[in-house]
Amino acid sequence: MTKLKKKQKRNKTKILLIVVGTLIGLIAVIGIGGNLYVDSLLNKTNRSKKLTDEEALVNQEVKDQVQDHKIVNIALFGSDNQDWNEWTDTEMQRSDATKIISLDFNAKKIKITSLQRDTLVYLPEPYNDYDKLNHAHWRGGPELAIQTINLNFDMDITQYVGFSFTALEKLVDLVGGIDLYLTAQEINQKDKNLEVQGDAGTYHLNGHQALMYCRIRMIDDDYYRMQRQNNVIMAIISELRNENPMKLLNIVNEILQYVETNLTNEQIKNYIMSLITFDLRHIDQNQIPKEGMDSILKTVEYNGFNPLYVMKNYQKLVKDIHQFIYEDEGYQPSSKMIKIEKSIYEKFGKTE
Repeated sequence: MTKLKKKQKRNKTKILLIVVGTLIGLIAVIGIGGNLYVDSLLNKTNRSKKLTDEEALVNQEVKDQVQDHKIVNIALFGSDNQDWNEWTDTEMQRSDATKIISLDFNAKKIKITSLQRDTLVYLPEPYNDYDKLNHAHWRGGPELAIQTINLNFDMDITQYVGFSFTALEKLVDLVGGIDLYLTAQEINQKDKNLEVQGDAGTYHLNGHQALMYCRIRMIDDDYYRMQRQNNVIMAIISELRNENPMKLLNIVNEILQYVETNLTNEQIKNYIMSLITFDLRHIDQNQIPKEGMDSILKTVEYNGFNPLYVMKNYQKLVKDIHQFIYEDEGYQPSSKMIKIEKSIYEKFGKTE
């Protein structure tokens, strides 16, 4: 677990990759292109409706405890479908990656919280049942996913940004590929074809290969899968830092069509201009549950799906999130969240 915990502290997923690359490019655009051009780029994103606190099921008990902080929390969803345009009424994407990006306007810091996708949680109306966390996006799109995060983790999220896997693949190709160290086990794994042959070592991967690398899941557990996503992120960020403004503009222009959000153009521009004053060299990372697989009470099958992870202590997950985001060691979980935890243990049991 020691090595795993160290990896978790460095957790940067494919979602952060696309966010950082897009932000860097947009900042450059604002500086050289003017407001109208920025709008023309941002208009390429897919848009959905804004959510009120009530629609997002933000709990008043939570608002009362975080009201003194100047922090904006935004949900980030990485979709396992290839293109946003492939959505149908009956098939929404599972959010393969579910993150909370926290913008701290007082400390001028960004924090990223990664939520374990197989965590058993309660999904509110219209689904009104228990399921995996990442199934909330599949069952009811970003709105139900936001509501689920707010209810189960005492959050105050009303805004989100979503990406398809296509964005990651294209982004890697746009920077000319990335160099990654591959273990022999990763090269020889069977569930995803990396199209690489040889011994362990450093290989130059294209977008498709990088995507397959991120999606390896059969040789270990989901926490190592997240670490592989981190490795891709670090390699891409390194490439982006070396690009000139015009190349970054081209990257932004190509990527935004694979982005969906309920943020307005003005909100995006305001956030980006504020981020210029932030310390973007150091982005704090956290993974929930912090203890990884040691936080899991048991694995269950429900409604035909497996695995769903029943956690040992849901209230601790909430406290850990608030301690990380708000640096609040005294946060008290809401009565509604405690009720959800109780209902989970009543249905699935409190022992292994």
